[in-house]
Amino acid sequence: VGSQVASGDISPSGKQAVLEARGEIFTLPAEHGVVRNLTRSSGVAERHPEWSPDGKTLAYFSDRTGEYELTLRPADGSGGEEVLTSLGAGYRYTPWWSPDSRKIVFIDNLQVIRLIDVETRVLTEIDHGRWMTHPPLAGFSVSWSSDSRWIAYSRGLDNRQSAVFLYDTVSGERHQM
Repeated sequence: VGSQVASGDISPSGKQAVLEARGEIFTLPAEHGVVRNLTRSSGVAERHPEWSPDGKTLAYFSDRTGEYELTLRPADGSGGEEVLTSLGAGYRYTPWWSPDSRKIVFIDNLQVIRLIDVETRVLTEIDHGRWMTHPPLAGFSVSWSSDSRWIAYSRGLDNRQSAVFLYDTVSGERHQM
């Protein structure tokens, strides 16, 4: 499936990679070892795998329930998957882990930017885009502060210009820069 790799990420140690190909999630070593198909889910599509900064968990979107939901799985393949969201219809893009591996931010096809606390499962809508559609939504990204408190991202404004925003995960306040 090498020619059908759609997205992927490198482990924090740099010794492994996680790839999405043909709707499956694979881990593979940088040099020697076994390539593992972690999902083995014919008829189900898994998308946008990302390694947690602590190296323990993979986050991705799976349509096993019929719609794309945020899903976690142990990176070593030792356990099953755990679905974190139940958002229903829609497409979601790359999950962005916080440096402490406790939170994830993502955007969907309706330009809703969400934050989920992995431990408490609290899902928060932090903002909405204005005029971005697919494929540019696939390029949406966030930057986390090193203490996992602040999220920086860019989104469109009503005047069709863009601005950088900061979101404080502690106070829940959003600031346009």
